[in-house]
Amino acid sequence: MRKVVLIPTYWARKKADGWKEGDAVYDHPTPLDDDGTLARTLESMKILSAKDFKLVLLICPTAPEVAEAAEKRVIEIVQEVDLKAETYVFTISDLARISDIIFETDTEKKTESLLSMIGYANVRNMCLLCADILAADAAILIDDDEIFEKADWVERSVEFLGKRIYGDVVYGMAGYYINKHDQYYDDVKYESWMTYWDRFGAKSKAFDEIIGCSPRVKRTPFAFGGAMVIHRDMFQSVPFDPHITRGEDIDYVINSRMYGFSFFLDNTLSIKHLPVPKKHPQWKRIREDIYRFVYEKAKISSQHKTGNMVFVAPEDFAPYPGEFLQDDLDEKIFRSNMMLAMDYLLKGDAEGASESLNNIAISRKEAKPDFDAFSRYRSNQKLWENISAIVADRRYELRKIMEEHNLSNMPILRNEQSERQLGKAEIIAELKKTFDFDASDEEWAKLSKLFHVNTYYEDEVLFRSGDFNDTMFVLLKGELALFSGSRDKGGEIEVARLKKGDVLGESCMADHPFTLSCRAIQFTELIGIEKEEILKLVDSDPVLGVKFFRQILTKVVGKLRSHNIYNVSIGGGAVQDTFIV
Repeated sequence: MRKVVLIPTYWARKKADGWKEGDAVYDHPTPLDDDGTLARTLESMKILSAKDFKLVLLICPTAPEVAEAAEKRVIEIVQEVDLKAETYVFTISDLARISDIIFETDTEKKTESLLSMIGYANVRNMCLLCADILAADAAILIDDDEIFEKADWVERSVEFLGKRIYGDVVYGMAGYYINKHDQYYDDVKYESWMTYWDRFGAKSKAFDEIIGCSPRVKRTPFAFGGAMVIHRDMFQSVPFDPHITRGEDIDYVINSRMYGFSFFLDNTLSIKHLPVPKKHPQWKRIREDIYRFVYEKAKISSQHKTGNMVFVAPEDFAPYPGEFLQDDLDEKIFRSNMMLAMDYLLKGDAEGASESLNNIAISRKEAKPDFDAFSRYRSNQKLWENISAIVADRRYELRKIMEEHNLSNMPILRNEQSERQLGKAEIIAELKKTFDFDASDEEWAKLSKLFHVNTYYEDEVLFRSGDFNDTMFVLLKGELALFSGSRDKGGEIEVARLKKGDVLGESCMADHPFTLSCRAIQFTELIGIEKEEILKLVDSDPVLGVKFFRQILTKVVGKLRSHNIYNVSIGGGAVQDTFIV
């Protein structure tokens, strides 16, 4: 399963500059002259036993003029931490270039509203877009204020993804947060005004039912945006709602349920959440909740019959968020804000009291969408599917943009022959990993000059059965599938998979055509040497040439001894094909 871990990281102006009118508003963006929490999160990832994932850091500036400096800071942090995982950064300039490619198909720019890195829901959607471009099977959403404490967290997160449990397929898997006290409850102090706005009480009840009880995996009415794993079938179909300003994670569970996808929670999939303390006053925080719950209630209330959706009700998400989507939401808002206003008055805070009372007015007018929230989301969902279709069609060009910000490798530049030249040191390093023989520095340097690198993107065909074979390749990265048959003539039968370090095309030395076809399963890079170059090497430097030729024979014998000969049934008959291609 191809996994992509996606971490948005939010950056603001320097401390002395502060927030300015027009800047995006986030809970705790990191000032450019502050250390922030990203390095801590990346350091904690060193504990992970498997790093067979791609890591994407989405740089989200509060203002365009912050973007360039934020990118430099993030790259510095990545280099200092040195995680040893394939790491990309994704910037607003990358999104602009990707949008231009999408608009070549979507000429009316109908999808433009979904291609944004401003606002939590939009940022989450860009996480899904990056995962799609990188051909992920699983998008693993993490936040930059978390700490991994379980070495097998990544393996555990996808253990059930795409599998059937309780008669339903797991398309979404939620982990959960634990606080600094190693508890899954919110670290808050109960106050009297919460009597009618007992959000944390409802959450605690839900957490006890879903997290605190067996079985390990169960359906969930809530999820955490920083511990959310989404299967490609869902993230290609269901977007986050760009009209939700807060709580986009739980809203996504509602949206996915509407489209027939199920979210489950694994009560062993915990991650430590250590957010920066919130600075906003209580009246402002409850106002944010008012906007989200009023909007979600409107979306649920405005449902109508469609051919591809499922009706959902507040009770489907009980006890949380369901308790705040009922018909008594207005009463909850009124009573709680009246009590909060009284608390402010007792403390001598007239402004806080006034803003609390203003929350009541906002809930009855401004917070209510002036459009059909259900129909609007359906329209955005169709646009999101259009984006996914364009990604599938233009993935080569889109992936190339992302590869330019692959911090683990040099930029990928392809010519008409799908080739690029690596630096001598890079080629030598790869050769030493692949071939086990003694050679001097001069001999390695001589050998390195004979190689080139071919790159292929997902679903590109490298060769077909019967094609002339004149080159031997070693996989530097990615994955290839060897198959017989064809999609348009009875279907393909996969015979084997090749991964990093594997060799193919050794039969070029015997003028043997390819006996199988080969397709890239994901972005793949191969280092190759032509038969003609090998023969020239043997003539010009017999000692080095023979050493290298013996290595080729060793690879062939190794494959045969590994039982890599397969009997493939085609059309009812047995056809023997060989892995030695």
